[in-house]
Amino acid sequence: MSKYSKEFKLTVIQHYLSGKGGFKNIGDQFGVKYAYVRKWVHAFKAHGQKSLNKSAIQYSSIFKLSVLQHMEQHQLSVNQAATHFNIPAPSSVLAWQRLYNEGGITALEPKPKGRPPMSKPSDIKALLAKPLTSLTHEELLRKAQYLEVENAYLKKLEALAQQKHLASKNKPKSSLS
Repeated sequence: MSKYSKEFKLTVIQHYLSGKGGFKNIGDQFGVKYAYVRKWVHAFKAHGQKSLNKSAIQYSSIFKLSVLQHMEQHQLSVNQAATHFNIPAPSSVLAWQRLYNEGGITALEPKPKGRPPMSKPSDIKALLAKPLTSLTHEELLRKAQYLEVENAYLKKLEALAQQKHLASKNKPKSSLS
């Protein structure tokens, strides 16, 4: 949710547009940064009330590229481009510019959100249950590799348990007198 309501922004914009002061004066009067007032006014002039409706938008890589090309063709600043395309955060355009310079259009592709899906459970249980005579050469190799890893794991676990046991056994006992 936005820090400032749609109604509040509209009131600030209307005060500015009525000529009751400049960006700084209006900002001081309403207790907001003058840069916000300037941004809201420019966006309102370009897009009307629609500029006040903000929601999470996922932009395509083609759209991002068109914004960057438009910026270059018309020599626009990041703020001007964000206003022109009704992008709420000019920092997004700046990030797109950096990504494009580093990795081209492929860097502008949307990244998947969240954790990657868990891998599917392996079929090792079925492999272990099969009789040796019915396994192919590749399956035998996979089974042998799995059993080697399992054996090494169990040896390491046993060694750690022994080490812990010895450490507790050799620990000097403190007597409180």
